[in-house]
Amino acid sequence: MVRVEPSQNAKAFGKIRMGLFPSRISGKIGSLLMSLSVESPILIIFDVDGTLVDAETLDHASFNHAIREITGIMMTDAMWSGFEEVTSQATIHQAFGKGRHEDLSLIKDRVRASFLAKLHLGHGQDANTIRAFSGAVDLLSGLKSSPQVGVAIATGCWRETAQFKLKAAGFDLSDIPFACASDCYTRAEIISLAAERAGMPLEQAVYVGDGLWDLRATRQLGIPFIGVGRKVEALRRAGAEHTLEVFNPETLSQVVKQLRG
Repeated sequence: MVRVEPSQNAKAFGKIRMGLFPSRISGKIGSLLMSLSVESPILIIFDVDGTLVDAETLDHASFNHAIREITGIMMTDAMWSGFEEVTSQATIHQAFGKGRHEDLSLIKDRVRASFLAKLHLGHGQDANTIRAFSGAVDLLSGLKSSPQVGVAIATGCWRETAQFKLKAAGFDLSDIPFACASDCYTRAEIISLAAERAGMPLEQAVYVGDGLWDLRATRQLGIPFIGVGRKVEALRRAGAEHTLEVFNPETLSQVVKQLRG
């Protein structure tokens, strides 16, 4: 159930609580687009892992094992929790960029290649290890067709690995501006670049993500954040005001209307 309270200002979303995508929404995309067609443009930037793509188990195992294979070091929870910036590129720099390895660039290239190979192997063995959250493919495709809604993707993963997961999950990436850890070091920079590639001001953007690092990045940028996925309780405890338990055309339309005041 969705609860919508009046917005306090044009940049607020109200107290809306929503979450993952429902299983059947394609027939409702048209009504969403009609509800947005007379409004001013807005840019919706999506995270990938945990937001559009459900591949957490394979993704984490593949990345950690790739690092161990190349460096001999097994990543621990303590290491992960100590990182100030959580992107693929930043992780390598923070873990190995303090004199323990002479050629950081080579480490990064080898880890990326191993990571990608392990994703291919895992998905080849079980296609269910990489899949879209229910309804996400149709929703993203429908939003792409609206002249009043800009859509972009900003992910902390590398280009090759992120695009493989998206395509394996069934997403059509054509005509969707895309920014990732291959482009920038920090998540805030990645989000900003996605907006730039979409040709829209960052001030018109909202970021949809599932991690505490997503929340931090939007706070740095001063743009609205919508928390989704399996970590919404942690996001709420961290102060996220807008978390989603039902993410479909109707609730998205309500959010957008509140955003525009």
